[in-house]
Amino acid sequence: MRQYFSPRYLVIKYWKDFLVAIFVIVAVTTWMQRNMLETNSQAYNFELLTLAGQPQNLLQPSQKTLIYFFAPWCRTCKFSMSNLDALSDDINIVAVALDYQHPSEVADFILDIDVNVPVLLGNAEIASTYKVSAYPSYYVIDAEGKILDRSMGYSSLAGLLWRTR
Repeated sequence: MRQYFSPRYLVIKYWKDFLVAIFVIVAVTTWMQRNMLETNSQAYNFELLTLAGQPQNLLQPSQKTLIYFFAPWCRTCKFSMSNLDALSDDINIVAVALDYQHPSEVADFILDIDVNVPVLLGNAEIASTYKVSAYPSYYVIDAEGKILDRSMGYSSLAGLLWRTR
């Protein structure tokens, strides 16, 4: 009876299922990202307001940037946003709030999850320019302003570390 639970037995019996699962995950991810900005294209810089009302540029000169687009009503954002604090200090991380009614809604969301990255108040123009159609959406921008990577949906800390390598 033990042989049915050995790793070797499971791999031999279910290798096709594992391959199909991997294919489905890659296909769904690719389909979800089909309308996002293309990698290697030039990123757009915006001056947005922080929660404190101070203007701040989205991109910092000569520094890699991770842009995290979120909505305060998004449950997935609530779970994944805390992963941003664990990223390296050598990358500029900004969270851009979209699809909110009032800045206080964003402030309450940030206070609830206790995240320490800069939070900027986005608008319809930046959402349209970056083609944000779901939350969360991520873009990794290199020091020269080119898009290195993009993603949509939940990303674990390992996924974020891999994307920002």
